[in-house]
Amino acid sequence: MSNNIITKKAFAEAIKYLLTKKPLTKISVKDITEYCNISRNTFYYHFRDKYELINWIFYTEILAEVNDFNDPSKWLDSFTNVCRYLHKNRSFYMKCFQYVGQNSLRDCLTDFYYELIRMNLSVQYSEVGIKLSSDELKMMARMESYSYVSIIFEWVKSGMHNDYMNYLNQLYNIRKMELSYYKMTSEPDNSF
Repeated sequence: MSNNIITKKAFAEAIKYLLTKKPLTKISVKDITEYCNISRNTFYYHFRDKYELINWIFYTEILAEVNDFNDPSKWLDSFTNVCRYLHKNRSFYMKCFQYVGQNSLRDCLTDFYYELIRMNLSVQYSEVGIKLSSDELKMMARMESYSYVSIIFEWVKSGMHNDYMNYLNQLYNIRKMELSYYKMTSEPDNSF
């Protein structure tokens, strides 16, 4: 393991520990670096701020959970795994989601899902014979990423209980109906 990864992991452990003691808004970069006994310059070499550190933690830990998201048959499984991961680590993530603003975890999650959904939509629509333009694909991916993240955010605000499958099953049924509709309307009309 490289020194960069070791240092980043030390900062990650520090913020996770500090969040058990006080809210995110009260934690400074100085608190993080003092906990690790590492200089502030080293922190700023790796991260712009504590929010970028939180986003790095999320990206680093979550990638293994969504490795099959671009397989259309497994998109619900991957989304479920993300929710399961957030639920398992809810004491940390509930505190992280309290911050709403630039470089927030909510924005990070939206960007994260945008990329995954864009790939997934491209595969799903091409499988049913529909070619989306680049702009259509971007718009649909942005729309769905906002929807998924809003559902996750609503779930977080309600206490992050173990009910995320209710939301996901509804999403799955809507997505299935949507694809069925597009497949049906893209088939040529041979009634003449």
